[in-house]
Amino acid sequence: MEMNKIFFHFRKILSKKRLKPNSWIVEKKLLKQYKDLIAIDEAGRGALAGPLSIGCLYLDRTSFKILEKNKIYFFDSKVLNEKEREIFRKIIKKLGIPHKVIFINNKKIDKIGIQKAFFYGFQKLYQYFQSKAVIFDGKEIKNIKKDNFYFFIKGDKNLSSLGGASILAKTKRDRFMINLGKKLPQYLFEIHKGYGTKKHLQLIKKFGLSPYHRKSFIKIF
Repeated sequence: MEMNKIFFHFRKILSKKRLKPNSWIVEKKLLKQYKDLIAIDEAGRGALAGPLSIGCLYLDRTSFKILEKNKIYFFDSKVLNEKEREIFRKIIKKLGIPHKVIFINNKKIDKIGIQKAFFYGFQKLYQYFQSKAVIFDGKEIKNIKKDNFYFFIKGDKNLSSLGGASILAKTKRDRFMINLGKKLPQYLFEIHKGYGTKKHLQLIKKFGLSPYHRKSFIKIF
């Protein structure tokens, strides 16, 4: 898809009244204080199958100016449909905004727990970008509390950087689950993406667990 076509669809999404552009106020303020920052959000935390996906959007003053110049805003992935999320992902890629997504597989989650799995993935991203500040979506996490770490409840709904991170995490995980659905068609992973829907639970009872199911999560059922 050509860049001008991508931007056409982006403007079309912005024009929808249900979407109010997220603010860059927090990021702009932090970039004045720090050299750069990363925004971290996740997808698949509560799923019964598949990986935990941790999305990371990197901003320095240069990449931020590119987004600001093009008047780009990002939204919480949950308020976008699949096609809209893909438009935003392509914008991040086409504009050359540094980003990365890390998967923590179901076996690792079963072994160390979901919270430690998130921390494990975050550490890899933090070491990769070596940024001066970090923005997280959600409540403060005590074991990774630092002066340059910032936590925002419902941050993906209000901060553009976290919206972008949520889109990155969601789109890559969805693609993984769709491909997994082709590999194991009996579980319909491409439809429920591994979450505990009624249909998914019925399929688990019928076919048993796949190698991609989180045994520690399914115990509660």
